[in-house]
Amino acid sequence: MGRIYKLAIKTKARKLRNQGWSLGEISRKMHIPRNTLSGWVKNIRLTEKQNERIRQKIIDSGAIGRPLAVKANREKIERWKENIRRKVENFGKFASGNPQMCKLICGILYLCEGAKYPSSQVMAFGNSDPEMIKTFLGLLRKYFNIQEEKLHCRIIPRWDQDINELQCFWSKITKIPISRFYKTKPDKRTKGKKTLKERYKGVCVLQYCDTSLQFGLQAIGESVIRGGV
Repeated sequence: MGRIYKLAIKTKARKLRNQGWSLGEISRKMHIPRNTLSGWVKNIRLTEKQNERIRQKIIDSGAIGRPLAVKANREKIERWKENIRRKVENFGKFASGNPQMCKLICGILYLCEGAKYPSSQVMAFGNSDPEMIKTFLGLLRKYFNIQEEKLHCRIIPRWDQDINELQCFWSKITKIPISRFYKTKPDKRTKGKKTLKERYKGVCVLQYCDTSLQFGLQAIGESVIRGGV
């Protein structure tokens, strides 16, 4: 059975409604559910001015509430991400300093993003993520016997991007001098289309003319698949 309210309480609620208060305002002030209030005041007709005030209150409340809700949701997502990162951080420690594991990671990365033999007979690994390029190149340099002077780079920019600026950016990331960057042309598919992502620096393709290295990396990745992991 629902709560029974005194006549004085109903009268006060109706008086506030007659003054142009919204159901939400009355509910918060008197601690009475909105659905209960709506039954008490349903026959009260507000003036256009009062209705406009209520509409404006709803708009103002939303203008304040939306940014707060967005902030709260962003903070919730960051807590969720950080919780997952803590759970998996041991994987990074496990791989660090383990040559066989690091070679395995390099091979898996190549199988995902590298040019495959026999369609290509050059080791070519491309990605637009600087961290991905740095990780692959760091593993390649440390755990594989490569000759630095044979390592080249090629940038695939969008049509509206400055290739010289991109080459400087990727040279800094890869530590490969611009003199060892191959000439390139913008992606024709992007002509007339503005680059929307400010941080997008084109695709960086690392190249090393050694088919044995290429297939060796590919084979490492394939061994994982054959192993049924």
